Amino acid sequence: MAKQPHNVPADGVGIQVPAGRIAAGRTRWQTVLVARDKPMVYRLHATDSLVVEVDGAARPIRVEAGASVDVLAKRIRVKAATGGAAHIAHGWYVLIS
Repeated sequence: MAKQPHNVPADGVGIQVPAGRIAAGRTRWQTVLVARDKPMVYRLHATDSLVVEVDGAARPIRVEAGASVDVLAKRIRVKAATGGAAHIAHGWYVLIS
């Protein structure tokens, strides 16, 4: 049986590490991430349209369905951009660096 190498070539390339899923309603903000130390770059992928608030900014970012956005943040909150109160928007996010 072959041993797995400890250093995989992709280690130094900046591979996307799965971080989590998003399921947010339209009426309340959902806190997706609160980092402890320093801001990091995350990529948010929206399956449905999302409104994204980064580090309490006064102006949120709208991410359309099927699009993604990279953000440098310590705190990310999201909610559904369209639909009624019962509508749930989905997506996912990954740590870039």
